[in-house]
Amino acid sequence: MSDPAHADYDPFLSLRYLQTACAANEAAACGRLALIFFAGEGEVERNLASAGNFAVRACSSQDRDGCEVAEAIFTDGASEQFDAAKALRYRRVNCDFGNRQSCIDLARILYNMDDYLPAEQIALNACKPGDPSSREICQFGTQLRDRRHAIEARQQASRRAAQEAQAKKQAVFESFMAERNYDSALYYALYYSRSKSQAETATLAAARAGAMSGIFKDHLYVLEYWFPSGPVAGIAASEIAKRKRGQDCGIYNCTNMPGASTRRWQAQNGSAGGNYSSGRRSPSFEPVRTPSSAEIAKQTRDRYRSYNCTGSRRLSSSHPVCQ
Repeated sequence: MSDPAHADYDPFLSLRYLQTACAANEAAACGRLALIFFAGEGEVERNLASAGNFAVRACSSQDRDGCEVAEAIFTDGASEQFDAAKALRYRRVNCDFGNRQSCIDLARILYNMDDYLPAEQIALNACKPGDPSSREICQFGTQLRDRRHAIEARQQASRRAAQEAQAKKQAVFESFMAERNYDSALYYALYYSRSKSQAETATLAAARAGAMSGIFKDHLYVLEYWFPSGPVAGIAASEIAKRKRGQDCGIYNCTNMPGASTRRWQAQNGSAGGNYSSGRRSPSFEPVRTPSSAEIAKQTRDRYRSYNCTGSRRLSSSHPVCQ
């Protein structure tokens, strides 16, 4: 009754039977209803909302007519039923059913979404060599495959170059360590190879050898930033504290603050007061204040962080140096 070419064709009566069958989960009946409302057969007006509802029910039971109608409805950008997510879903379903046009459209959509590998696989699966109608999709799939191979070759070459560069840096570091030149090894680890593991190796070796006194002071402050905790942090902090306690500038008393020169002169001459006088008035003099060791250390750390955490050789903001 739903076949216009049949002698018993009755569009309204067939519509009633089809709706009853679809309500009973007959997928083919739901698919036929989707086609009728999508095309507007006979005296039945075209109704995309109804067609979409029947198509979804039919496709959920693997009815191919329903799946194709669902794709057509939800991919129509001019329709109120347009739904990009559903369009992609039903294109996948129809491509899996073997609908080559759905595969072609799906491959191009995935490509535009930067999902290149699935696009390549779908395009090549839809390609039928020797079939003139497949020429375009075969060419598209081949282009994607060639592009992937070129990218993979560049990535492999880049990884190989990085490994070779790292091997060279490791060789230089190990040459300093073999010479027991721990200060140079640490300097190289901090400023050239920028390797935390190398810095740790050099520091621990220097500590075991009792050679921490030969490590440049600024390296210790860098180690404090790189290693906020652990053995290296403890070694660096201990050495910094030791050097602060051991400061001895002799007669100069490590300072040039106002009054220090008078106290030094008194200490040298055994006088508690300033009895020296001159007929000539001395000009007023205020000594230039020199930064303390703590301020110098802070300036050193600030310069190091500025150099390493900004500019073209910028470290990641999560790096311990930039915290």
